[in-house]
Amino acid sequence: MSELLVQNLPLALVGLLIVFAVLMIIAMTISGIRQLDEKWRHQEKARDADAYNREPTIDATTVVLIAAAAATVLRGRFRISSIRRLMPADHKRSPWSAQGRSQLQGSHLIERKNVRHR
Repeated sequence: MSELLVQNLPLALVGLLIVFAVLMIIAMTISGIRQLDEKWRHQEKARDADAYNREPTIDATTVVLIAAAAATVLRGRFRISSIRRLMPADHKRSPWSAQGRSQLQGSHLIERKNVRHR
């Protein structure tokens, strides 16, 4: 019995070394992926910080359209004092948030005045 144990001992040690080598490769792969993920997250945070700190640019046509929309809702003249973007321009919009906005904006009905043309 002890002779069988002596014969199988090298095979068991080789098997154990193979298992530990494979586990070490898996651990190193996971560590490398984690480092890449941290690098990507850092780059993404830097890009987002640059986007939020950048001076917003809105053309004159957009300002006129926003002023017209505000005048329609408030029924009169309206002066826009400032405009700012809540989300970055390249931010993906989900269908869920778009549906919520459309339902909220659709609940505010605009009454039209009956104007007779002469």
